[in-house]
Amino acid sequence: MEKINAGVAAVKVLEEWGVKHIYGIPGGSINSLMDALLHEKDVINYIQVRHEEVGALAASMHAKYTGHIGVAFGSAGPGGTHLLNGLYDARENHVPVLAIVGQFATNGMNMDTFQEMNENPIYADVAVYNRTITTAEQIPHVIDEAIRQAYAKSGVAVVQLPVNLGTFDIPAKPFYSAANAYRKFPKPTLHYGDIEAAVKILDESEKTVIYAGIGTRGAG
Repeated sequence: MEKINAGVAAVKVLEEWGVKHIYGIPGGSINSLMDALLHEKDVINYIQVRHEEVGALAASMHAKYTGHIGVAFGSAGPGGTHLLNGLYDARENHVPVLAIVGQFATNGMNMDTFQEMNENPIYADVAVYNRTITTAEQIPHVIDEAIRQAYAKSGVAVVQLPVNLGTFDIPAKPFYSAANAYRKFPKPTLHYGDIEAAVKILDESEKTVIYAGIGTRGAG
């Protein structure tokens, strides 16, 4: 069976969603993601910031100005908590942001490791989606679902990634990705005559209901 590195699989999910930039600071508990970003450096531009707060604010600004999800990361403990100001900025402005937070290896979690925190409650208030990955096989699905939730609920998604899980190889089998529903529809071609005809119908209507699906995204 064909295999893929789990960290690389996570980054490829970001690529499926059209992510081009990611902001953060390297740290021991995020090393597997850093290795994966190095592997995919020709596709995603990693921008190293001086402080995690700046990275989260950059991700929030990216979402505000482009309409596309902003992505930032921090290491376990203080690195992750430094993201909070930027994440709250995104929450208050209702823009999609993904924060990937490093975590100690699964065999070091809950062992009072240096700088270890129980992080899920910390992000519960700011996030519309808040998960800790527990197996390498979960990584592509959880990253995909986090981005879907961030878009669907116009908010912040937080994923905690134990550093060892990103080093494992997992089956390279296809998995369902919500990205197709959000970003791969061709833009419709509109003709002025059709618009005029629609305006005439709406203008003559006394009671109008418009039912618009996801295919109209960005057509306003």
